[in-house]
Amino acid sequence: MTPLFQRRGSQYRSWRLVIAVIFASTLFATETVIAGETDQTHEIFVETDAHEGPVIVPHQNRLYFTSKPDFGASDTFISIRFVDLETGEVETFVERSNMANGMWLTRDGEALLVAEQGTRETPAAITRISLADGGRTVLVDDFEGKPLNSPNKAIEAKNGWIYFSDPDYGYNQGFKHDPVVPMAVYAHDPTNGRTVRLTTESARPHGLALLPDENILYIGDTDAIDGRHPYDADSTHHILAAPLLAPDRIGEIRTLLSVPVGIPDGFITRTSDGHLFVAAGDGLRQYTPEGEFVALFPIPGGAFNVTAYGDAYFSTADTAIWRTEIDE
Repeated sequence: MTPLFQRRGSQYRSWRLVIAVIFASTLFATETVIAGETDQTHEIFVETDAHEGPVIVPHQNRLYFTSKPDFGASDTFISIRFVDLETGEVETFVERSNMANGMWLTRDGEALLVAEQGTRETPAAITRISLADGGRTVLVDDFEGKPLNSPNKAIEAKNGWIYFSDPDYGYNQGFKHDPVVPMAVYAHDPTNGRTVRLTTESARPHGLALLPDENILYIGDTDAIDGRHPYDADSTHHILAAPLLAPDRIGEIRTLLSVPVGIPDGFITRTSDGHLFVAAGDGLRQYTPEGEFVALFPIPGGAFNVTAYGDAYFSTADTAIWRTEIDE
């Protein structure tokens, strides 16, 4: 297929970066910036319309993502694409998805777990899309018989349980009907089809991640951007943390951190030490599991989501995918 990008090859935009490293003695302490040079790579990997859902499929050597929607168009749709990590070539996997957003590689490595926002004509759902043939299986498309809002992120735990967030962005962005269920975070047991509402405490649930030992669930709370109004700095732009007491039950929710620019749109945890890597309004941000800020890898215009492959972190930024090598 015709590549959808201009590959930069040896002309990649790359620096010996000046990276802002910030230390905070307490969670919301005044930040002190210490600048220094680093040999770590931080560059545009490929120019393409990558908006959300980055996920690495190692056996294919591909990075899948969902495209940037054009909400001003009369026929808005989102595609699922992939980039070959060796050649940089981008191809379309699903041309017209059900407004796919966040994605996850299933435990068996055979499918994408997709948070589909749906449209006015097709219901929102959490689905499984086969990597072999693109076959789509609906896992969840309602709660207690009522349609979901517009699921944003879905992740799968080691025990097979699925966790997903369900904000109302689709309604606010004009491609969904009025919500009939509150915004919430859910847990789904695929062995029996049972879905449990974990919490409605987040003002607008967004990204999700688990600590590597899976005893903490992180929830993005991003009411500062509601999809309809200008950014509201007085509203939530936080990551919340809650103990996962059982697959279908969480404990008391606390605010872990707040990003200073934009919202914590998407984030992942590093397997080795639980550090959080957060796509935010000023780029890729690194935090400790306690919420202490470690480093900023700037991306002009900000980042929307992030995935990792070894020491390389790939951030989607609407016009490009950025690659950042971060030593442990």
